[in-house]
Amino acid sequence: MSNSFCSIKNMGLWKNKERREEGNGLFYTLPVGVVYYDPEGNVLDANPAAERILGIGIDDLKKGDNRGKKWQVFAEDGSDLPFEKRPSRIAFKSGKPVTNTVVGFFHFRSKELRWLNLNAVPEFHSGENKPFRVYVTIADITGDVLSRQKLKKREADYKDLVENMYSGMVIVQDGKISFANKALSVKTGFSIEELEGTDFIGYFAAEERERVRDFYVKRLAGIDVPDNYVSRIVDSKGREIWFDFRVKMFDYDGKPTVLALMNDVDAEVRFEQMLRASESRFRSLFEEAPIGIALVDNNGKPLEVNGQLCEFTGYSCSELLRMSFADFTHPDDIGHDRELFHELLEGKRDQYKLLKRYIHKDGSVKWGELKASLFYDENGNRHVIGMVEDRTEEVKTHEALKIARDKANESSRLKSAFLASISHELRSPLNAVLGFSDIIKATADDDDIRQYSHMIYEAGFKVMTIIDDILELAMSDHGKIRLRPEEYNVGALFDEFFHQLSEVIYKYDKEEMVEERSTIGDELREKAIIADKSKIYQVMVNLIKNAVKFTDTGFVELGCFQPAEESISFYVRDSGIGIAEDQKEVIFDFFRQADGQDHAKYGGIGIGLAISKRVARAMNGDITVDSIPGKGTTFTLTIPIRLDAKT
Repeated sequence: MSNSFCSIKNMGLWKNKERREEGNGLFYTLPVGVVYYDPEGNVLDANPAAERILGIGIDDLKKGDNRGKKWQVFAEDGSDLPFEKRPSRIAFKSGKPVTNTVVGFFHFRSKELRWLNLNAVPEFHSGENKPFRVYVTIADITGDVLSRQKLKKREADYKDLVENMYSGMVIVQDGKISFANKALSVKTGFSIEELEGTDFIGYFAAEERERVRDFYVKRLAGIDVPDNYVSRIVDSKGREIWFDFRVKMFDYDGKPTVLALMNDVDAEVRFEQMLRASESRFRSLFEEAPIGIALVDNNGKPLEVNGQLCEFTGYSCSELLRMSFADFTHPDDIGHDRELFHELLEGKRDQYKLLKRYIHKDGSVKWGELKASLFYDENGNRHVIGMVEDRTEEVKTHEALKIARDKANESSRLKSAFLASISHELRSPLNAVLGFSDIIKATADDDDIRQYSHMIYEAGFKVMTIIDDILELAMSDHGKIRLRPEEYNVGALFDEFFHQLSEVIYKYDKEEMVEERSTIGDELREKAIIADKSKIYQVMVNLIKNAVKFTDTGFVELGCFQPAEESISFYVRDSGIGIAEDQKEVIFDFFRQADGQDHAKYGGIGIGLAISKRVARAMNGDITVDSIPGKGTTFTLTIPIRLDAKT
């Protein structure tokens, strides 16, 4: 490039018109671009090579704004190069040439990034030390820069790959470590500075050094030695770690060089050592296990069996090894067992458990619980290991219990059917007794007759209550509670319950002693719910009867409220005898009543609340009780506003 400087400088193109014309041929035919700048940075002239390299004509160059974005120039690192730091400006300020400056710019025509090599040379008038112009030579070196950038990227990528690879990497020349990567430093605990320049053999365990040195010497001599071996390295803390070595020999800078990739296999080697050391112990466990164990191939043929399996099947070890599992499996269980076995081999399941029947050598049937799973031996061969535990006695006991349970269920069904039948047969004559006693009481003139008819009605009503309870018990025991939800108006339901309260107070002849009350908001009266009316009615009537029965004076109040957005509650509150705290759970058990009740006075057999609780829970609801002995009780039925049908 310096020759170009001399040629252009010696041309003296701007001394006078004649001399410029003489030099025009050289100026315009130079393969190197040349651009002349005045002190303000304006372009005075440019040759065709410069126009071609820059992609812009001389006229546009002369009127272009060198400070604007149109002339944006980049340094080689990609940063913007300000106007005042460009070679032409530096040459003007310093009065010295600026050589071999690499800059980038976007070609005006192709709009592609191009890289240029610039040399700026100042020119002076005779006797002056301040340049009057600067000429810049321009050479397109895009190809060279891109090649250099690619090379740098490859070197960076290679370095990044080596530094971040999982395997430790070491390069050895003349027995010394010339290079070690980060992974090796991490695995051994030595810094890279500590590793490089040291004797490679010195890092091996003492027992391993002679073998590895022999490999190294023979490899340098061209004698075949293993390219892959396992050996121990002593780390920075003095611990011996097993590494897998993969070694490659090559020539670098005229020297034989060894490259080794090192992977930590300490856990695997030590595990294999443990397996080998404990093989006899596992063999002993296999033989002495309290359950039958067999190792079978992919066709179900036993490869190994233990003594317990021989005892379970009645066959000797040699006999079992000549059979397949299908040979001593009950014919009815072979199909399902084989299906699960194939799913195991196909990877559809990791293991399976199956209770199946085995045919003993003497022809008897034995039950065993089989647990099968995949097993891989040290060579990677796939087998199935099966463990069989004798379940014969348990199955026999289970069958006996099943027979006993079926008999008990049948007995319960017959009992329920009998209770339902007898209860139904008793209701008809009792209804007649109650009806006629009520008529006699209402029409007789004689006080004694009215009193006797009342006693007959009261006794018959108690018997009818007991029969109703027995019938409900029989129906609930006979099968699941069936629900038939429909949409109902809360206000209409509440009015029916209140009417029933009046009827019950009348039937217990307590109109003069017990006041009937009701509490419900207007907004609840208009609400619609989806429920089984008959089941709600059944529960509420039971609660109302209990409240009236155990209240001699005072009141019985029926109420309704909404405890949550998705539920509604009906309650029955009374001023009766109350329930002790420790009896609140007892009253919901079948055939249980609270302690302290006068059974002769109040009657009942203790199943009404138990059935009501069962019905409430069948509706996804519940019954709660709040009571103070001597002051009264409140039973609350809470159910969902929307009930889905179920049985």
